[in-house]
Amino acid sequence: MKILRIGLCIGMICFLLFSPKDLIEGAQASFVDARFVRQTDRYTGSIVLYHIVRHRPYTGSLTQWLKTRAEAYEKKHKGTYIEIEGMDEQHFWERMENGRRPDAYSFFSGTLYADRLTTVPDLGFTYRDGLFQTERCLPYCYTGYCRLDKTAGAAHEEAYYANDILAARTDAKTRSSSEEDADTLYLDLRRAGDLIRYRDGFALAGIEPIDSFTDAVCWLGIDRETDREKSEVILDFAAFLLSPESQQTLNALGLLSVRADIKNAPPDPVLKRVFRQYESVATVDPFRWYAEYDALCEDAALFLAGDPDAHTRFTNRLRECCR
Repeated sequence: MKILRIGLCIGMICFLLFSPKDLIEGAQASFVDARFVRQTDRYTGSIVLYHIVRHRPYTGSLTQWLKTRAEAYEKKHKGTYIEIEGMDEQHFWERMENGRRPDAYSFFSGTLYADRLTTVPDLGFTYRDGLFQTERCLPYCYTGYCRLDKTAGAAHEEAYYANDILAARTDAKTRSSSEEDADTLYLDLRRAGDLIRYRDGFALAGIEPIDSFTDAVCWLGIDRETDREKSEVILDFAAFLLSPESQQTLNALGLLSVRADIKNAPPDPVLKRVFRQYESVATVDPFRWYAEYDALCEDAALFLAGDPDAHTRFTNRLRECCR
């Protein structure tokens, strides 16, 4: 029996010494962290993401930011490519009508309806107070609105407003038809930032927050027909967009981080009060906003034309969208 045990031990030693290299490496791999195993088996190839701008001229600044982030992500994940295609709403819906479907969408509140998207899991981030939460998409940035005065003591009654909804929210009485002719401008932070950087022919007198409300939240969602492997990569890319590395680069565009643990730094000192105002935010349900937007615009226009009942309807609709 003793000789048999000695023989078995010698056999095991020989097996370990002369076993094929692949077998040894396979045994070692069983102890590797499960997340690493998933990374080595991840999808390789291209993923198409449409970035859609809603109700404002398409300038491409956020599209370029997404492309820069995608390039940084691709360097970390060889063989995976995130193709960012920026467009306005008209071009987006033309593509949809022609059967061109992306794998994922970057979109502002009110652009898509919920049934176009699949559900997404909670990635574990803590978002800013008041930011609407939904299981259909993930927020990754937002902007707000402000009042910009070109000259001291400007008469706010006659001003330029970026849209009818903004004008109705601020009880506008008379409106200027252009930014150039008005002394007071009601704008989103991105446009205000452009004017501050490139102002020509006027001395900025002041810039103030309006309130903490915004409908300009940008979301990332996955198309309902995208397969599981691509969906996992898209969620990983979403986590990358929500990382400090990415979130801390948003402020230069007049955008704010959605994460409660990341401090926003205004790109110009004059925007400090506005940025502080939006640390806590009141936002809309992105899909309710899609359903109610046309009616909101209609009621806003009627109120601005002098219909008091329209203002009541407008206010009630707006309140419902924020629940």
